[in-house]
Amino acid sequence: MSISKLTCSALLAAAAVFLMSGCGENRDEDTAMIDYSGSSITVVANSDVHGWIEMALSQSSPIMAEAGDNSAWLLFEGGNLLRFNIEDGRWKAYRLEDIGKVLDFDLNGEIPSLITETEYLVFNESNCEAVTELLPEGFSPMDIESFNDNVVILGSNGDLAIRKQDGFSVYSSPEDLNPLGDLQRIGPDWIFRLEGGGIALFDPSVALWQFEESPEGDVLASSDNILFLGVNDTIFVRTSPGEWNYHSDGRLYDGGLVLAENGISTIMSPGDVIAEAPSFVPSRLFAMSKFQEPFWAFDDLGMTVYSGLGAIEISLPYYETQRVSCTMAGQNASGMQGSTDSVNDLIQAGGGTFRIYESVSIRPDPFTEFSTEERDARRNLENISVEEFRLVGITLDPVGGDQAMVEDGLGVPYILYEGTVLDNNSHVAEITGSEVIVIQDVIVDYSARGGGETTIPTIYSLRLHEEGGL
Repeated sequence: MSISKLTCSALLAAAAVFLMSGCGENRDEDTAMIDYSGSSITVVANSDVHGWIEMALSQSSPIMAEAGDNSAWLLFEGGNLLRFNIEDGRWKAYRLEDIGKVLDFDLNGEIPSLITETEYLVFNESNCEAVTELLPEGFSPMDIESFNDNVVILGSNGDLAIRKQDGFSVYSSPEDLNPLGDLQRIGPDWIFRLEGGGIALFDPSVALWQFEESPEGDVLASSDNILFLGVNDTIFVRTSPGEWNYHSDGRLYDGGLVLAENGISTIMSPGDVIAEAPSFVPSRLFAMSKFQEPFWAFDDLGMTVYSGLGAIEISLPYYETQRVSCTMAGQNASGMQGSTDSVNDLIQAGGGTFRIYESVSIRPDPFTEFSTEERDARRNLENISVEEFRLVGITLDPVGGDQAMVEDGLGVPYILYEGTVLDNNSHVAEITGSEVIVIQDVIVDYSARGGGETTIPTIYSLRLHEEGGL
């Protein structure tokens, strides 16, 4: 074995949606904030608003991704590695240096393991190091799977390399095979699909190979020691050796999720929707362990995540976050600096990006009567978008109604109440002691990607600074 040092650095892999930190950086428990040019974007935690957030990427989509109980790992071309922590909703970024082309990627518990053409690699996040082990000479890997600390690698000719304390042992098939991958574990057997239909089963405890007939499917998945096979938009279940029966309609993914017209469900309970369907048919769809949120989906155009607002950190420093956040939700990006040249065209299609703005209260008494000249300069609130406002004061009145004072870019003040209608199909949803919540219904047209129109709520939070709040 050898230990190779990896660099632990902020990456430009995911633009405008990930706030990524290096090893050991701690942040506030409730919100994540990144300051720039005197303003900031804040992620609001514990929201009841759930939906698909479309993520703009400055490079191609992840080439591989896996999720465990507490974390999700995304691997990008070139060795960029991102880790999402479900406990605090935040990201860390790493770069894998000089490891060669990664052929497959899996989690052993919460620990990433990868294979290249010649090596098996385990990444240690705590010290940003990777332990590498040479694969057996002449073994050509294509797929890796971990199950209860058992690590098995499928070779391109159907051989299996099973890791033991003293290294890998290779078990060769008695027949020439053309494996397609989807390595699964059912009872004592390791199972994988074969080209042209059929599956191979290997029991390492007795070194027994078996072969069964099956339809020529697209995806082989397992759940509760049951095998399922996806064939186009139909799913079959293995009822006995060599016998497959119709199970349900829908597109099967290798993690055991099913995508149908009415939404996403699990293979054991097809039809029981646990998340809305994304606006496109993803090439990869997976969830945290035990099918918990967040749900991740991506194709060659980009990536989306189904989650509650504030559950995932969605800002990235080192990038023109302001510009992208406005563009993604269909708002006018005038006045913003920077270029979107390196952003995938995905951001132009819209999405459920949540933009949260914070402003600072600078008046000791912002509700002091303003002059006639200022009053005459006011415009109709229905013609003003929330981005133009800066929150300067809030008063809570259970009898007369809570109200908030805001100013536009010219310093002209306005009073907002719950229910006040603003421009761009938005309204004031709630006024609290420290913020004003505005909801905008953004209509997104996905016709260019084979879909129709959909409405996605965008949440704005105008906040008072802690030191300046009333």
